[in-house]
Amino acid sequence: MDLASSWTAATDALTFAVSCVTDDPDPLNEREAADGHQYVVRVLRAVSESALLTFDPARPAFLPMLESVRSLGASGPDIDYDVAMVEPGVAHRVAGRRGGATFVGITVYGHAGASGASGIVTSVDVDEIVAADGTFAYEFMHPEAARVIVRQYFHDRATQTRGEWTITRTDDATAAAVGPAPLPTTAGIAARVGNLAESLRWNLQLNRLWSPELRATPNRFVRQTPEEIVAAVTNPDVIYAFTWFRLEPGEQLVIEFTPPATRYWALQLCDRWFQCFPDRRSNLNDSQCTVQADGTVRLVVSDGDPGNAGPNWLDTSGHGLGILFFRWLHADPEILPSCTVTKG
Repeated sequence: MDLASSWTAATDALTFAVSCVTDDPDPLNEREAADGHQYVVRVLRAVSESALLTFDPARPAFLPMLESVRSLGASGPDIDYDVAMVEPGVAHRVAGRRGGATFVGITVYGHAGASGASGIVTSVDVDEIVAADGTFAYEFMHPEAARVIVRQYFHDRATQTRGEWTITRTDDATAAAVGPAPLPTTAGIAARVGNLAESLRWNLQLNRLWSPELRATPNRFVRQTPEEIVAAVTNPDVIYAFTWFRLEPGEQLVIEFTPPATRYWALQLCDRWFQCFPDRRSNLNDSQCTVQADGTVRLVVSDGDPGNAGPNWLDTSGHGLGILFFRWLHADPEILPSCTVTKG
C-alpha cells in the first residue's frame, strides 16, 4: 500500500469511527453522545502516537501503554501494561525487578487476526520465577510469538512500587547483525498509517466484536475465560465475568456476590464503546470495598452517589447503557454475582 492509499484508508477509518457513535443502535443522550465523540478523539490520539513510535521487532523494547491508551479497550485503571513487539522463532529474555505490585505477569501473544484478537502462546506469573532479591528472568522462543505484554496490578498506586524490566534478543547470530535503526522511508510510513487505520476501526467496533449478543440480555453476568474473549488481549491468569448494563433514569443496579479467595478482584465500568474513565468512579477493587458481616459484598451502579452504599458504588455518569466486568486473579467463583434493578 502506498502513502496515498494509506491516507485514504485512514480518512475512511475516521469516518467509520464517527459512524460507530452516531449510528449506534441504542439512542444517545447528551452525556453519551459527548463521551462517544470524545472516544473517537481519544482513539485517534492513541493510534496517532503509536504510529509515530518505533515498535521494531528486530530491536525489541518495552513501551508503557500511554495514558491515552490505558482508558481504551476496557484496559483496567488498576493495571499498567508494558508492550514489546518481537520476531517469531527468535529467543528472547525478559529480566528485571518485580517491584511491589499485587501481581506481575508476562504473556506472549501471536499476531492479531481479522477480529483484532491475539492468541496466547506462552505466559508466566512472575511470582513463580522471582528470586529472593526481587529480580527475575524469563526466556522464551515460539514460532508464533509477535508481542509481549507485562502487566502489573495495583491495589493502591500511591503505596505500591512499580517494577522495572527490559527485553533482549538472545540469539547471537541475529543479534550481532542488528545495527542502528534505519531512517524512515515512505513505504515504512505508509505501513504505519495503514496500521493507524486498522487500529482506529478495531477500537471503535470493539462492542461489535466482544460479546455483542449479550446486549440483548443486560444486567446478567456471564463467565468468560481468556479463550472465550475473542476480541481482546486477555490475561491468562484472570477469569472474567461480563455484562451489559441497561438502566432507566432513576434506576440503580445492585450487584451482590461472595468474593472467591484471591489476591485481587475488581469490577470495572465502561461506556458502550469499552471506554473507561479513571477520573470518575469507574473501577473498584477488593481493597476499596466494604465487606458485609457474612462475607458478601454489595455494590451499587448508579448515576451519581446513591447515598447508601458507602464506598461500594460506581458512577454511570449519565449513561443508561454500558458494560461491566469483573476480574478475578487466579480464581473462578462457583456462583456469579447477581444483579437487581431498583429505584433510587
